[in-house]
Amino acid sequence: MMIGAIKFLGMIGVVSVLTACTMDKAGCDPKAMRDAGLLTKMNCDFSGSYDARAKDKEAQLAAERQNNVLLRQAVADMEKKNTLVAADVAKRRADVTNITRSVGAYIRSVQSSNPSNAALTAQVNAARARLEELQKTPVTSGANNAEELRARIQAVEVEVEKLRKQSAILE
Repeated sequence: MMIGAIKFLGMIGVVSVLTACTMDKAGCDPKAMRDAGLLTKMNCDFSGSYDARAKDKEAQLAAERQNNVLLRQAVADMEKKNTLVAADVAKRRADVTNITRSVGAYIRSVQSSNPSNAALTAQVNAARARLEELQKTPVTSGANNAEELRARIQAVEVEVEKLRKQSAILE
């Protein structure tokens, strides 16, 4: 009988050791193991499943931290780009305002010098129309808008040059 009890306890020990070897990381989730027995928890500990889960979680945390660093860098780059775009838009608006002021002053000056000349008045009106087109052009950050503004500025420059030549002929 005593030998039978020893064999039985030995068998339980072997089964416990084998059970400890068969515990996997998923089966040793501490959240799910709250109600587990002492032997089950010991099996998880002896099999290395707790350590493996901890290493997996640490690796996952390190990967998430790396993703966070990359995300923060992307956000910083986008904020920098937005700042540059805003500065570019502000510069375009200032350029349009300066052109409008200077060309408007020139047009008024030319018109006041020869108000009765019909050809000069027609040229002044054409220059004013181009200037109004430039003023109505919305200033945005797009490349298409930059091209459109350049084209309208060139059109105003062409009209002003025609007006200058017409005015020089009359003087």
